[in-house]
Amino acid sequence: MAATAAETAAAATATAGGCRVVRWRRWTFASLGALLSNLGPVWFLIAPLLAAYAPRRLLLTYFNLVLRRRARRLLAAVDPYVTVDIPDPGAADAHQQYYHHRSRLGGRRAGDNAYEEVKAYLSAACSSEARELRAEAAAEGRGLVVSMRDGQDVADEFRGATMWWSSVDEEQQGGGARRRSQRLTFHQLHRRLVVDEYLPHVRRRGRELLFHNRRRRLYTNNKSLSYSSVYHKAWSYVNFDHPTTFETLAMEPAKKAAIMDDLDAFRRSGEFYRRAGKPWKRGYLLHGPPGTGKSTMIASMANYLDYDIYDVELTMVSDNNDLRKLLIETTSKSIVVIEDIDCSLDLTGDRATRRPGEIRGGGSMVTLSGLLNFIDGLWSASGGERVVVFTTNHVEKLDPALIRRGRMDMHIEMSYCRAAAFRTLAKNYLDVDAHHLFDAVDDILDKEDITPADVAECLMAAKRSSDSDVTSSLEFLVDELNKRAMENAKAVAEAKARAEAEAEAKAMADDDSEEDDDHYSDDYTDDDDYDDD
Repeated sequence: MAATAAETAAAATATAGGCRVVRWRRWTFASLGALLSNLGPVWFLIAPLLAAYAPRRLLLTYFNLVLRRRARRLLAAVDPYVTVDIPDPGAADAHQQYYHHRSRLGGRRAGDNAYEEVKAYLSAACSSEARELRAEAAAEGRGLVVSMRDGQDVADEFRGATMWWSSVDEEQQGGGARRRSQRLTFHQLHRRLVVDEYLPHVRRRGRELLFHNRRRRLYTNNKSLSYSSVYHKAWSYVNFDHPTTFETLAMEPAKKAAIMDDLDAFRRSGEFYRRAGKPWKRGYLLHGPPGTGKSTMIASMANYLDYDIYDVELTMVSDNNDLRKLLIETTSKSIVVIEDIDCSLDLTGDRATRRPGEIRGGGSMVTLSGLLNFIDGLWSASGGERVVVFTTNHVEKLDPALIRRGRMDMHIEMSYCRAAAFRTLAKNYLDVDAHHLFDAVDDILDKEDITPADVAECLMAAKRSSDSDVTSSLEFLVDELNKRAMENAKAVAEAKARAEAEAEAKAMADDDSEEDDDHYSDDYTDDDDYDDD
């Protein structure tokens, strides 16, 4: 009984305590509600004051620390798409204008070509999908670049993922000028695909399109390389539009095929050169008599590879340092040419006979060592995918170190015109593939050393004098070639007679010198005998 009474009392006390807690909570919430209801009008008065006078940095800090992450999670759940803007960098300062001439892909400073590359990549998609377009003159080439107007978008598929591109024109932060951008939108699940593969693919493909659509150029080096001004250019250029190709080049077909195969292998071997640890470049030495087509071969190579040409005039280069600067200013996918290298500087292998301090080559201080470093030194690896071509009329006079394999990888002899080369010239000038007079021409060319330039000159004269009649033109050509053969024979005979006369005169001079030495010896002996007596 006593235990039961105690338990009953304890239960009554607990019930009374719980009732007091509930009443306290009700009173607290009721009081808080009344307070908030009373402060409601006051809050509407205080909030604008807090917004006006509270430190902005404090509010931003609170947002960044507390709300930003939650807001991002909420937005990701509502909108799972990510955007990337690729802005147009423009060319606002002098340094960008200075680098303008160095970038051949979009007219921007080197390294800032992403915007132009994306525009080139999207040009085809824009022309077929977008309804409102913008057409602008291409920075390189004669065509137009088609792009989207603001508010338009196009879709692109890559590895099963869909990407959306749009053109936006927004005001920069802080006001001022507006900046145009190409905006990429994609699902967040494809983030790694876009960053690691898609964007590099877009830039690589855009770079290829810009390269193939550009105007090719023929450069020559300026005389002065003063770098005191950022506007100075090491190279001057004209647009390169030479019509010759390997198809029109007068050369043995097998030799042409070998050269084209070598160029194709070089162009496709970028990964091989990188794996082998070698600069991506190749050297060609063109040698042969004047008029055999060395310059025409260079133009054919440039047209075949779709490369620019940098024609280096060594006599205008002051020293090795300036030569290195010229190399730095060249671009990849180019042919660096030094024509008639045996005449440009003293590089003819007589280093042992040169007197100390002797300067040759028009006052240029470029040395063989500097030229060797230009070809395959450390600086030669800058740019990549570059062809170096030397031409000479006298290959035997060049220093062996300059033309060894590894520097000049392929030696190409440009020889006299023979039957196969004549067939190409006949097709070029007379548009004829076969004729009964070809045998007469072949007989002359097989016996006589006549250059393709001489044969082409005769064909031009025949074309003008025969009113487009093939037979008359070939008859004229045979007569002219016979005259050239007679002139060559006469010249050879005169040269032989002159050489024999010079040899005879030298022999007579040597005999006279020996006789004088004998008389002097006899006189000296008689005097000695008289002195002895």
